[in-house]
Amino acid sequence: MVACYPGNGMGYVRHVDNPHGDGRCVTCIYYLNRQWDSKVHGGILQIYPEGRPVVANIDPIFDRLLLFWSDRRNPHEVKPAYATRFAITVWYFDAKERAEAKGKHQLASAQKGASPPGTQANSPT
Repeated sequence: MVACYPGNGMGYVRHVDNPHGDGRCVTCIYYLNRQWDSKVHGGILQIYPEGRPVVANIDPIFDRLLLFWSDRRNPHEVKPAYATRFAITVWYFDAKERAEAKGKHQLASAQKGASPPGTQANSPT
């Protein structure tokens, strides 16, 4: 995923990348912001490690690679950015968890598309 914050005070609310077991295990973020000054430009990434009273403040500086667990262990947010901010995010997936999540999604999709008992799909009304 490529993210571009336009620099008008946009950020991203506190969240977890994989709250429901979709297969994402590790979040990898690569920053592309030359001459970034967080005191002027904002846009820091804040990570709230589960069960710890600390907050990690990560400056999105050029050529920085950040890796962290994608699940509930690392809620995080992007604070408002006041300059154009670029980041590339890639996730490492657990193959088994991803396959299970896809199977659940396909089953739920099939059930949503199923006709109620006593009717036929695509029948005239």
